[in-house]
Amino acid sequence: MPPPDDPLSNRTTTSREHVSRINRSYFKQLSSFQATRRWLIIAAIAAGVGWCAWGAIDVPRHHSPGPVAAVHAKWENDCEACHVPLSPIKDNTWLTTAETRREVESKCEVCHRAPAHHPLQVSAEVGSCASCHTDHQGRSNDLKRVADQTCTACHANIAAHRIAAADITPAKITTPITRFDNEHHPAFASLASDPGRIKFSHGRHMRAGLTFGPTATKTDHAKTPVTRGTAEVWTYGMLQEADRQRYAPPDGHDADPIQLSCNSCHEFAPSLAPGDMRLVSGLLSASPPGAYALPVEFERHCAACHVLPYEGASVAQDRTLSADQAAAATAPANATDAFVPHGLDAEALRHFLESTFVDRATTNDQKMLDRPIAPQAPLPAAPAAAPVAETLRTAIIEQVATAQTFVRGTCEKCHDIESASVAANRGLLGPAAAALNAGWFRVPPTRVPEIWFAKAKFNHQPHRGYDCRICHAAAYPDDVATGLTAGSPLDNDVVMIAGRESCTECHAPSRYDGATKKMVGGVRFDCVECHGYHGLGPHGTP
Repeated sequence: MPPPDDPLSNRTTTSREHVSRINRSYFKQLSSFQATRRWLIIAAIAAGVGWCAWGAIDVPRHHSPGPVAAVHAKWENDCEACHVPLSPIKDNTWLTTAETRREVESKCEVCHRAPAHHPLQVSAEVGSCASCHTDHQGRSNDLKRVADQTCTACHANIAAHRIAAADITPAKITTPITRFDNEHHPAFASLASDPGRIKFSHGRHMRAGLTFGPTATKTDHAKTPVTRGTAEVWTYGMLQEADRQRYAPPDGHDADPIQLSCNSCHEFAPSLAPGDMRLVSGLLSASPPGAYALPVEFERHCAACHVLPYEGASVAQDRTLSADQAAAATAPANATDAFVPHGLDAEALRHFLESTFVDRATTNDQKMLDRPIAPQAPLPAAPAAAPVAETLRTAIIEQVATAQTFVRGTCEKCHDIESASVAANRGLLGPAAAALNAGWFRVPPTRVPEIWFAKAKFNHQPHRGYDCRICHAAAYPDDVATGLTAGSPLDNDVVMIAGRESCTECHAPSRYDGATKKMVGGVRFDCVECHGYHGLGPHGTP
């Protein structure tokens, strides 16, 4: 403020003087905001020019974020084999529409025609192919290895992610699944019960000597069968020569008790002899070699001990008898092969028995030929005299009836049977054999599963280094507390496969077990390790 005596203190400032203080060239200088904007524009133009130059020089790496998986390597330089120009391949972008997704997925479906996951799935919640299977992650990338979140997004609360159905009750809805362990994954439903219809005792067949009695031990290789108490012990010497070579160990002796193992009946493709051909289903043939055991066959795995005689006198040829019992029994001289083929239906069994006894009566059995036959009156004469009580036809029918009853009892030892009807006019014995129709029977399918885990996959090959009893302990009733007596004949309803708890010992995060002082776990336990998605699982649409 100027002093009071200043003569200019009361003078008013003019507008010209105010204007003279403004820089008149301000518009020629850039502000900080303008400078920043200019440099950003220049950088964007340079980046665009550089991107175009790079694309012209190195086309593959310019347009691809990384190498495609080995299964798609053929089309790595043909982008339009999988992509549609200007259409996002994923369904989580703001540019994605139902039309673009349908167009892109049609590219995948040219090679991959996968069924729906479940008939009750909510279609709007089903992701696109690329939302789960991400490519351009390298040659070794496994496109089937998807993250657990793609599964648990629905299965953590499956009731909220399925269409309501009248036949689906809350009890049938799968419990929440968030990871594989004993707390967050339900027990295996496939092992809840045994659907098979066959009478069998793993306990007896796994005991030395195949006996219900006390466990047999090796002998001093005497020539006589070994017995313990009242139970007969089976030895290798009781088997036919070919079967003895198959079942007996290299250092075995004829008087040693028979000791079967799991692979005596459950064989795997890689362990078969060269040239060994088996008839298997499409389900097994589509599985990896050795993943599942081949079906048990009667002729290969059972007939060595269990033959099927069709008349009581033929028990002399039954290989289930001891040598002394076989020698003491009596049988016709022509009964060396008096056994019924396994697997005949009612019609085939009737034909086999009738043709067998007709052939025997007309070729080998002289006593049959000497039986009286009713004389026939010459034509055109009066009716013949009353026929004798027995004719050749009635004698054969009687023998067929006896064999029919005997075979039925033999089959019932292992199978559930049900009555069956046959056409009376198609038999060799004619209408006179109609009385046999009430006794014919059929064996319904055994329903033993070829693959137990219907909605999961398993492969025995990586597990062959483990003892069978680790997962199949129930087949060894002498060694574990199963509630069954040793060699119990009642274990045919027991599922011999271990459940979830056996798997989680290895398929779990790696950790140190203080009790055993060892590292446990460490094997993959993600969802796709055992499960598939398309078609409810790895074994195709049921």
